Amino acid sequence: MNTNIKKSTEQYEIILKLYTGLNDNLKKINQKFAKNKEDNSITQLAYKIDKIAAALQLSLDFENKDAKKLSENLRDIYRHIRLAMKLIYENKNFKLLKSASDVSFSLKDSWAKIRPSI
Repeated sequence: MNTNIKKSTEQYEIILKLYTGLNDNLKKINQKFAKNKEDNSITQLAYKIDKIAAALQLSLDFENKDAKKLSENLRDIYRHIRLAMKLIYENKNFKLLKSASDVSFSLKDSWAKIRPSI
């Protein structure tokens, strides 16, 4: 296998794992929130999601002129997810949970449909 394709596939898999972790933890928060929004484990999950979104944000490529606009848009999305999580773990404010969950689920679904060798 060409080393560039192998590297691309590995990078694709890492991003997919990050999106999967993001979505799995958001699903847990949504389930716990529906039962008891005072559940202390929600705070820990929100903090974990914030860190995953930060890792995704660090993976963006602003140096590549062809990817710059996409990176800027994704940065804004990751910032939204991170803000939603900070509101949860700092203030027990869940007003952005639904929008953060919706956008995260869409990102993972879209990413999973991309072939890693492109």
